[in-house]
Amino acid sequence: MANLMLTKQCNLHCSYCFANEFVNKQSDIMSFEQFEACLRFLSSDPRERIGLIGGEPTLHPDLKRMLGALIDSPFQSVCLFTNGILVDRYFNELRNSKFQILINLNSQEQIGAAHYGKIMDNLDQMINRLYMRDQVGLGLNLYDPNMDFSYMIEVLKRFRQKKLRISVAVPNLEGNRQVDPLAYFKSMKPLVRSLLEQLLEIDVAPNFDCNYIPSCLLEPSDLELFQTYQTTMERSNLNRINPICSPVLDILPDLQVVRCFGMSDLYKVSLMDFQNTEELRRHFLLEVDAPAYHILPNEACAQCRQYLSGKCSCGCYAYRTHRLKALRQTLKEQGIQP
Repeated sequence: MANLMLTKQCNLHCSYCFANEFVNKQSDIMSFEQFEACLRFLSSDPRERIGLIGGEPTLHPDLKRMLGALIDSPFQSVCLFTNGILVDRYFNELRNSKFQILINLNSQEQIGAAHYGKIMDNLDQMINRLYMRDQVGLGLNLYDPNMDFSYMIEVLKRFRQKKLRISVAVPNLEGNRQVDPLAYFKSMKPLVRSLLEQLLEIDVAPNFDCNYIPSCLLEPSDLELFQTYQTTMERSNLNRINPICSPVLDILPDLQVVRCFGMSDLYKVSLMDFQNTEELRRHFLLEVDAPAYHILPNEACAQCRQYLSGKCSCGCYAYRTHRLKALRQTLKEQGIQP
């Protein structure tokens, strides 16, 4: 997937946001001409899945025109990543079958009753009145070991949703990324386990985004849980995902590209210096992923068969950003351009 960051503005201020190098700190928006340049670049492979992100993309003043251009394009899969507050402005365009709408849903306590109520109204409209059930999904960010996710369980039941996209939040730039990822995952594991139990009980398949919990932290009881709910788990990606952190191309409004927002403060390149997304991904693999993989996230990884065989990266490379910066600087001083 290649993500187009349409705007750096957002109408929420999520404490866990991993794009907080940009969000609500800069006012940049992607012009329609820059948007068209992105589509031309990506058209070398019309099978490329496109993500529309922010900030909050529904704040972009030209979004209707952009959605119209995508409807007329050869691309068949476009996902709008939104908090859902203003999505009703674009129902006419989003009803086109090539669009998916992923609503990252925070609790009413976080975003306030007015915003929460508006999101519920928009979900009701899309799912129950506009026949968009198959296009709408919900996402949950797990950012605190003690967070209360009961609201999400109720919403999933209310709208009869059968899957949930889950992200274990990466410590952002305002937090402290200099953490031991295994220790962090261990602290989050009871929350993840509790969530999985409740999802499976209501026949909702968990589908994880990046920053997967390493398989070394899965216990026999976890595998037994998956086996008990085997039918539901067949709709989950837990048994199919490769827990390797791999490049996601995030294209900024000025057509600079970052490997992913988690690594945005490390390294950026210009979209126009490359021919296609395959070149871009290969570049980031060489410049970022290869050296990052050789920086052990935890001493235990040195003896881990999964890690040594390239089947696990022990979570997001953002945990290694500070050491990767030092390594790149050392190589530069030695005349080896990383």
